[in-house]
Amino acid sequence: MTQSLPTRIFNTEKTDYAFPEIILGQDVGLFDTINKFYPELWKLYKTLKNQDWDENEFDYSTCNVQFKTCDRHTYDMMVKTLAWQWEADSVAARSIAAVLAPVCTSSEAWSGWIEITRNEIVHAATYSEIVRNSFDNPDDILNEILSVQEAMSRLKTVAVIYDRALSVSYDYARGVRENDQDTYNAIYLFIVALLCMERIQFLASFAVTFGICDGTGLFQPIGKAIQKIAQDEFEVHVQYGKEVLRALFKTERGRTAFEQTRGTIVQMIDEVAASEIEWTEYAFSEGRELTGVTCQMMKDWVHFSATDVARFFGVDNEISFPLIEENPLKYMENWLNMSKVQASNQEEDTAQYKVGVMRRDDEDQVFDVDF
Repeated sequence: MTQSLPTRIFNTEKTDYAFPEIILGQDVGLFDTINKFYPELWKLYKTLKNQDWDENEFDYSTCNVQFKTCDRHTYDMMVKTLAWQWEADSVAARSIAAVLAPVCTSSEAWSGWIEITRNEIVHAATYSEIVRNSFDNPDDILNEILSVQEAMSRLKTVAVIYDRALSVSYDYARGVRENDQDTYNAIYLFIVALLCMERIQFLASFAVTFGICDGTGLFQPIGKAIQKIAQDEFEVHVQYGKEVLRALFKTERGRTAFEQTRGTIVQMIDEVAASEIEWTEYAFSEGRELTGVTCQMMKDWVHFSATDVARFFGVDNEISFPLIEENPLKYMENWLNMSKVQASNQEEDTAQYKVGVMRRDDEDQVFDVDF
């Protein structure tokens, strides 16, 4: 008698190939690209795949000199900002696939999340390479970064959600938790928390980095590298998270999850925004400043980013911070829109290219060539 495979490994009786749930649907079977029920997710997955790049594409040798010669306040603000970016991307690189592997039941969604995870590894490695190449004693800077408790505290709100989602996901995988609404809600909140981190917190951090590069002219290779990271996060990761949540809301379980966790979502957006405001006040304390950017402008940028998330969930009337309608940091439009930066490869490291955009269409054709 032939013994069937465990359904969690391969579900031979899967019947929902045409209409798979993104999370906690029928156990997975064939990896299916025939039925594309979530074409926008697949499109974003391909977009990110075509934007593939490597952490070693930028020469940070000039940054080594500039960190030694710039004023102490600029040095501190850049290092403290890099500290959080490195820590946050380290968390993202480990958490996304780890949490979602036992519960993702859509080939399209899984492809995107795996590509995003791989992309986050490149991001985390980029910050590591920035430190390795920009300082004579990178281990000393690593220890300095780990000592910035204010950076660690920025992750507290989302870290609690991540931790519970990880426990719930693996309890479900081990068969000690049911596929019920409570399990679904925990994973749903993880996806919400990921959106909050990427849309609010990452964008707040990028604004400091680009503000330093834009206002002082220093650390341009670091700025270009982080511009690539910002492109990935803003143009793909954030949009992917929103698209997943839109798709979930079209299902009964997704709508139930939103209604049951609505209060938690409002609290999460409030707490994430508040933690970024607290960080901004710390970043601008002790005499630190940014050329052309005030502390209030940076706070408005945080609220501008958080307003987008609140509006997305339709809870903008329930949040405690002021809604900001207009971008308060105009320089961010240049750093976030790659097409506005027209640097040539000969002049500086460029972050505008994409791979895989040229395809051969001349297979099996014979050409007459006159030598």
